Amino acid sequence: MSRLADYFVIVGYDNDKEKTAGNVCGQAICGKIVQRFPEKDWPDTPFIEGIEWFCQPLGWNLSYEKQEPKFFISVLTDIDANKHYCACLSFHETLAITQTRSSVDDEDETTIGGSNRLLGGAVNASSVEAAASVSTVAVGGAPITHHSVMYAPKCLVLISRLDCADTFKNCLGTIYTVYIENLPYALENLVGNILGCIQVPPAGGPQVRFSIGAGDKQSLQPPQSSSLPTTGSGVHFLFKQLGIKNVLILLCAVMTENKILFHSKCYWHLTDSCKALVALMYPFRYTHVYIPILPAPLTEVLSTPTPFIMGIHSSLQSEITDLLDVIVVDLDGGLVTIPESLTPPVPMFPSPLWEQTQELLAMILFPNLAQADLAFPSQHPPVSKTQTEAHIDKELRAIFMRLFAQLLQGYRSCLTIIRIHPKTVITFHKAGFLGARDLIESEFLYRVLDSMFFTTFVNERGPPWRAADAWDELYSSMNELLKSEAQNKNLILTHIQELGRTLFENEGTGHSGYAQKVLRPPEGSFQRIHQPAFPRINSEKVELIIQDGIRKNGLSAQRFHVTRNQHRIIPMGPRLPEALDVRPNAVHNSVRRLEVLRTCVAYIFENRIADARKLLPAVMRTLKHRDARLILCRELFGYVYGNKAVLDHQQFELVIRFMNKALQNSSGIDEYTVAAALLPMSTIFCRKLSTGVVQFAYTEIQDHAIWKNLQFWESTFYQDVQAQIKALYLLQQQQRRRQTESKKEANCILDEVPLEEPTALEITAEQLRKSPTIEEDKKNELSKSEESTLYSQAIHFANRMVSLLIPLDVNVDASSKPKPAFRLEENQSVSNSIMGSHSLSEHSDEGFEENDALEIGVTVGKTISRFIDCVCTEGGVTSEHIRNLHDMVPGVVHMHIESLEPVYLEAKRHPHVQKPKIQTPCLLPGEELVTEHLRCFLMADGREDDTQCLIPAEGALFLTNYRIVFKGSPCDPLFCEQTIVRAFPIASLLKEKKISVLYLAHLDQTLPEGLQLRSSSFQLLKLAFDTEVTPEQIESFRKTLGKARHPFDEFEYFAFQSYGTMLQGVAPLKTKEKYSTLKGFAKKTLLRTAKRAGFKQKQTTKRKLVADYDMGSADALETHSLDDELEDADEFETQNETLPRLLSSKDIERMRERSYVQDWKRLGFDAESQRGFRISNANANYALCRSYPAIIVAPVQCSDATMTHLGRYFKGQRIPLPTWRHQNGALLIRGAQPNSKSVIGMLKNTTGANTMTHHHHHHLHHPHDVSHYHEQDKYFMALINTMPKMALNQYSGLNLSMSSLLGHGEDHHAHHHHHHAQQPMTPEVTRKHEGKSSTMKGTSAAPLGFRKMRLYALGEKSQAKSNLNGDFCADFIPVDYPDIRQSRSAFKKLIRACMPSHIANDADGQSFAKMVEQSDWLQQISSLLQLAGAVVDLIDLQESSVMLSLEDGSDVTAQLSAIAQLCLDPYYRRLDGFRVLVEKEWLAFGHRFAHRSNLKPSHASTNIAFAPTFLQFLDVVHQLQRQFPMAFEFNDFYLRFLAYHVVSCRFRTFLFDCELERSDSGISAMEDKRGSLSTKQMFGGGSGGGGGAGGAGSDDECNIYPLDMRSPRNPTPLNRIGHSIFDYIERQHSKTAIFYNFLYSSEQDSHVQVLRPQHSLAALDLWSYYTNEELAQGPPYDLEVTNVDDEIDLSEMKGKRMMITAGYDNIEKCNPNAYVCLLSEVKQAETERGHLSQKWQQVWNQLEVPLNPDSSMSSLSRKTSLNSMLIQQTHKRSTLEIIMKGRLAGYQDKFFHPHRFEKHPYTTPTNCNHCTKLLWGPVGYRCMDCGNSYHEKCTELSMKNCTKYKAIDGSVGGPPNVNMSQGGDTASIASSAATSAARTSSHHFYNQFSSNVAENRTHEGHLYKRGALLKGWKQRWFVLDSIKHQLRYYDTSEDTQPKGIIELAEVQSVTAAQPAQIGTKRVDEKGFFDLKTSKRTYNFYAVNAIFAQEWIEKLQACLQ
Repeated sequence: MSRLADYFVIVGYDNDKEKTAGNVCGQAICGKIVQRFPEKDWPDTPFIEGIEWFCQPLGWNLSYEKQEPKFFISVLTDIDANKHYCACLSFHETLAITQTRSSVDDEDETTIGGSNRLLGGAVNASSVEAAASVSTVAVGGAPITHHSVMYAPKCLVLISRLDCADTFKNCLGTIYTVYIENLPYALENLVGNILGCIQVPPAGGPQVRFSIGAGDKQSLQPPQSSSLPTTGSGVHFLFKQLGIKNVLILLCAVMTENKILFHSKCYWHLTDSCKALVALMYPFRYTHVYIPILPAPLTEVLSTPTPFIMGIHSSLQSEITDLLDVIVVDLDGGLVTIPESLTPPVPMFPSPLWEQTQELLAMILFPNLAQADLAFPSQHPPVSKTQTEAHIDKELRAIFMRLFAQLLQGYRSCLTIIRIHPKTVITFHKAGFLGARDLIESEFLYRVLDSMFFTTFVNERGPPWRAADAWDELYSSMNELLKSEAQNKNLILTHIQELGRTLFENEGTGHSGYAQKVLRPPEGSFQRIHQPAFPRINSEKVELIIQDGIRKNGLSAQRFHVTRNQHRIIPMGPRLPEALDVRPNAVHNSVRRLEVLRTCVAYIFENRIADARKLLPAVMRTLKHRDARLILCRELFGYVYGNKAVLDHQQFELVIRFMNKALQNSSGIDEYTVAAALLPMSTIFCRKLSTGVVQFAYTEIQDHAIWKNLQFWESTFYQDVQAQIKALYLLQQQQRRRQTESKKEANCILDEVPLEEPTALEITAEQLRKSPTIEEDKKNELSKSEESTLYSQAIHFANRMVSLLIPLDVNVDASSKPKPAFRLEENQSVSNSIMGSHSLSEHSDEGFEENDALEIGVTVGKTISRFIDCVCTEGGVTSEHIRNLHDMVPGVVHMHIESLEPVYLEAKRHPHVQKPKIQTPCLLPGEELVTEHLRCFLMADGREDDTQCLIPAEGALFLTNYRIVFKGSPCDPLFCEQTIVRAFPIASLLKEKKISVLYLAHLDQTLPEGLQLRSSSFQLLKLAFDTEVTPEQIESFRKTLGKARHPFDEFEYFAFQSYGTMLQGVAPLKTKEKYSTLKGFAKKTLLRTAKRAGFKQKQTTKRKLVADYDMGSADALETHSLDDELEDADEFETQNETLPRLLSSKDIERMRERSYVQDWKRLGFDAESQRGFRISNANANYALCRSYPAIIVAPVQCSDATMTHLGRYFKGQRIPLPTWRHQNGALLIRGAQPNSKSVIGMLKNTTGANTMTHHHHHHLHHPHDVSHYHEQDKYFMALINTMPKMALNQYSGLNLSMSSLLGHGEDHHAHHHHHHAQQPMTPEVTRKHEGKSSTMKGTSAAPLGFRKMRLYALGEKSQAKSNLNGDFCADFIPVDYPDIRQSRSAFKKLIRACMPSHIANDADGQSFAKMVEQSDWLQQISSLLQLAGAVVDLIDLQESSVMLSLEDGSDVTAQLSAIAQLCLDPYYRRLDGFRVLVEKEWLAFGHRFAHRSNLKPSHASTNIAFAPTFLQFLDVVHQLQRQFPMAFEFNDFYLRFLAYHVVSCRFRTFLFDCELERSDSGISAMEDKRGSLSTKQMFGGGSGGGGGAGGAGSDDECNIYPLDMRSPRNPTPLNRIGHSIFDYIERQHSKTAIFYNFLYSSEQDSHVQVLRPQHSLAALDLWSYYTNEELAQGPPYDLEVTNVDDEIDLSEMKGKRMMITAGYDNIEKCNPNAYVCLLSEVKQAETERGHLSQKWQQVWNQLEVPLNPDSSMSSLSRKTSLNSMLIQQTHKRSTLEIIMKGRLAGYQDKFFHPHRFEKHPYTTPTNCNHCTKLLWGPVGYRCMDCGNSYHEKCTELSMKNCTKYKAIDGSVGGPPNVNMSQGGDTASIASSAATSAARTSSHHFYNQFSSNVAENRTHEGHLYKRGALLKGWKQRWFVLDSIKHQLRYYDTSEDTQPKGIIELAEVQSVTAAQPAQIGTKRVDEKGFFDLKTSKRTYNFYAVNAIFAQEWIEKLQACLQ
């Protein structure tokens, strides 16, 4: 029984307090308790302070008018979380106000005059002075009084612990009625009765009927269950206001402990809604802050950090805007606002439940919804229409009860009992629950389980013996309900309604026909004017009545009969599958998989390791499935007998791998379960390492995060404790059973043994049931044994934690962090010797090593102590035991650390796995290992290839004096018999970087150290070093590698270490850095200056060598004097001082035997041919040019001295020299670009090659320059004179020059000419025009711009007009080409694309094709092909000579020159010819191989990038070979072989930068001596394909190198001379056909004579050299290495099936072509018959080509010729394009204007102006200025210069007679297909000239303009453009790019302005004017007033 109410309080307005109270939130607290009853606190319920705040939640505000009485209930929570309900009835009483004005009181003056603000209908008069009665207050003299009537609030409050809102309302209403109507009842009686006499029965009790003594009749029905909340119709109201989704979100928010704030204008709504929301949580209880009505003064409570549910009045909403983590609910508006910044966001119910709940709610709330769309809805209206709101309310709640019953299915299986006596302690296995329910991903459930509600829920509903309520019933029957509903959907509604009925009956709101009588005041009674104040109540009287009531209640022993729920066993409900139960619905094919797993485990324990290893990959994959992991645990456990299972090493290793894999794969679902199952096994499985040293499994499975998770340890501990306690009680039962059995008769048949043992919950229920009957001693005994069980388990777990948390290497960790030098000295070998382990153990006693172990020990100790505190306090272990545990931990830790030391050392000694034997790689002759091998793994990189199963591989890394080699075998057990080799030459190493933490999947292990090596031979080694390799070994390997990569000098490269003849006495030259000393620099500068000044130097160094064989005339051959050497400080250091070059005539004779000299003789450059050339020795001692060959070709007219003088005008003294000559007399000339006019250039007295400068200018500036211009002109004239004369009537036939492409261009040329006449011309342009027209003889047939020239110079744009005189009939064409910088970057990107270090994500656009495209490599190859093609056309078709002078003449020039010669001359397509070509163009002409391949010893410190110049050339040759497969004698392997060995340094050929370096190192001399023997055969008369090679023996075979006696002063050690790659190739070629192209056709067909390759990207492919790999033997280019096991007997292979793996085998060898097979068959046949086998070439050359009379051949050739005609056309077009682009480049400075593109939809088929293909749909781009149309991709490639000629309106501004017939958009569409080829070239280019460049200049002239802030005045050229409506200004009148633009649209006014200082001497004051725009004001100054006036008028005219 309990009181109806605890206190009755009258709260009134406090006049005194108002003056003093601090303003809280702007309102004073001015309520006070007038009276309270009883005056003393009840002993069980203390009075609540601060009640006055809650009576007036909006504050105590006076009002001008009376308000109606209000009733609401506030809810307060006390410190014990009990709710107190404060029922308030508030009404207004009259109060007189005295307002005092005073002149002194300034503050109050302001407050009275109307600052009172309305708040929710009440006037806030808190700042008004108030007095208790009408009185006058004198302030400083004269009193001013002012009367008015105000109304103050008063409240009657009942405080109760019961929630009986209606009863409270009735009681307070009755009291108020008695007071207001002045009824004859004593208020004391009423109050006393309420507080003392009315007793309410507890839940489940009967109805109470009572009266409070005012003639009223009331009844009260307590609910039937205390745990079920009562809601009336609050839940229905909440759904009505907010809607389904919002309420669901709110519920989720509450369940996950978010803060909720309701606001409404109605207090009832707030109370009801909060109550309803909390009721929906049932069976959970809300235990956080709960304030449905929060008073205004307390709003800062909202910023509390804890979760809450609160409500406030809507009028306060504006004051609480800054809540970032509160979900605000507007009840009146039905809006839920979740702040964006809420972290974490509100999670929702798991998926199917969320949707189902919504459907069910809709079914109850909107019963018509299901039928709304039906054509014939059923006639019976849904039942719920007739239902009351209260009924619907209960059905809605029923849905949520079902929701939680479903959500918590099986929760009882996860309750873990850890104590039964003295009181039950239950914990919950959260991870087990989430895992078993598969809801591990459910954020909602995860947070609910962590919440406070859930802890309370477990404590209240966990115990298995207690009273059950509606939810327990529902929970246990839920599964059956769901099953029946699944079969019949209609049952759902029935079940919900039944549950709703239960809830409805619980509230028992029906008053069973009892008519209540409650007093009520009449309508409007509150407005009575003369209403007396609420009377004081006599407290003594009330006290008496209360005491009396209590006494009576105590005496009347009448007890209500309460239908109290009895305690009973709570049913288990649905069980979750036990942790280790395998669920039947696993993956379909898992049965087979699990079988494999079981078999594998069985094999391990039967020691059938080989069989087990075969199943290993399958098992590893199986372990990805949860069931498999659980089965593995169970299987392993099955093999455990006793507490120790000793395995041998391999068993141990496999078991560990399985345990690690299971732990690694286990996700949150079964993480705890798997780890808990493996935990006992970690201390059982072990292996014996040596006597007395045993290693347990826990040392190998430590690095999993789960062991560091305290929650895991706790839940596992609790599970174990539960099992122990269960065992404890089962034991007692069994003992009892034995005792009873012994008393039974012997013939009792049935045993009373239960079928299955009871669960822990059942045992607990049993114990709790008996508990009242067990005597205390027995209870204490049980409690003690439970406590000791917990204690012993805690000790056990502390030990387990120690073993899993302390790492095995705890003792050595510290010693390996500082680098332990001692280990390396004592233990250099790789083997883990016992020595090594001793040294470790000795040193580990040093102080600092111990510290680290101690530190780890302390940390682990702390963790364990935390764990002990947590579980022991929870489990109620005695404090003494806890103390013992804490004392024990450090000792255990220390002992464990000590015991680990020998284990670690022994484990280090024992290889974990049987490591594979190291396989030593095959080495070349002379190659030897430099370092110890390092055991490592070859990791997979990002290459997508078929080697997935072959890599990762396990083996070792070797460093030899030539290569870096990895050799090993695949880790995949199915492939481990194969061998894997990846290697590359050291010299090709591009980048080496350390990488760390590499994960090996097959070992399931992470290796800490690794290396990544990238090579320019397109190879990447990504290595992870084995743990046995120390960081010091890796470091020393890197150092050795670094030294080998950049040796001390060239002679340390492998080429000179390996083989070849010894060469004595050649000092390796140290190339000094340029100006390595300041002194050197000064000396050179002084010498130069002196020479300029005309001082002669002492002629000490000049010597003359007279040669008597040069053209009969004895030209003096000077050894160059020092000052000439100094001319070139660019590339090479002078060495004259150290090594005077003495050349005998014998030496020079040998030089003239060199292959390139012989080639020039073949081409007719020698004097005997009488073609105007001679072969000159001018450079025999490299004085003319240090990077040129000793022997050069010179025109007969130029003497050697002239040649020598010419050098200074070209970069690096590289004079343009002829290198090849066509039969038609056209020359190919190559040289460097002329020196530019830089500072150095002036010092060097060079030609200014700046744009648009003509040598006339030079005459003005440098009078002494005339001579050199003259010399240059003479030289070029001499060259041009050797060329054929141009005939003017050459325009006929197909082989005609490019003019044939210019069919319809003539009228344009007329304008072109006319147009130039209007332009201000620079002398250069004029001169060119004059020059040309004078030679044209007035013929109009040839268009003006295309006069055929005898010499075309291709050069750089920077040297634009160069120094070629148009009068010579020569033309300069600037071209775009890929320079060294671009090719470097392209190479870098190509390497990245072909050898990515990790697998790229296609989504990032990093696919292979995309990366190759982005590298621009193929674009550069295409560009080289196009340029070379242009050279070919100019020489072959145009019969003009071409001069290449690009860069310094050794990179791009060499590429273009060599490619052009390959295309033009079939000789170079032969093996011997290609050698000559490379030796001539690349080696003799000084391509800087060492520099470009980064092989210079001096490069070690610098970071020069690798430049792939020669590689690009080879790539181009490869493309040519693909397009013309029959044209080349050599095959693709030959090119790849060259590409590989250019960077390998195996051959000396590509090791030096120029011939001079080779000659200084003695190599040239050797080659010459040798060459003089063999050239006779090479050039003697081509004996077939390669017959000449037979006689050329190798260097070491022909021992013809005598010792060089040049410097006997310092004999150096003997040096080997090394091999030439071409000699090597010749030798190999004579043995096998490895380099031969069997498709080669040497017949000189006319169409094969000149190759015209296609250069478009589509015609190119990516060279296989970049991507191919052969892992079986490594790169196939070191033939000795790869041929070791290569003698395949073809006869054996016949009929056998071969398996060839791409990426592994060498396909060319394994699957040779028919020719190779046939040749080998011939050889075999010869051998069998005992004949001496012939060389393969002889066999091949004896073959006759059968003549086929078939007509098909002729038709074939016809097709070919047609095809070649077509290609020729496209080829010509591209040549023309280059020339035109180049031509225009000259004018572009003048008229340059880029296109302005915008997207344009083309409705008609339009052609692209760049590529002439069609544009379709909205894909086109169109220039807004000139109207040209382009594809998107063509916009970048198109001519950058826009003609600014509007094609849209045909008439504007064009020159008078431009043919605009096509008009409009289609101006660029040709009238017929015939002209399509010409269109892009001529039509487009002529548009460039005939455009309206004048750009509509309305007015122009110079003006001074003031710059922006703090800048001065500058003179600029202004152009007023009325068409574009803008004012533009330029730096000068010639500029085309404006400095700025003023849009006239923005101009507001133009006015004359005040004068200012502008910095010129004379200033016209009237010349100033201002231009005001919307952004700023511009200040201008014209030179005088007239100009200024003119500008102002023009501008104003434009504005109007």
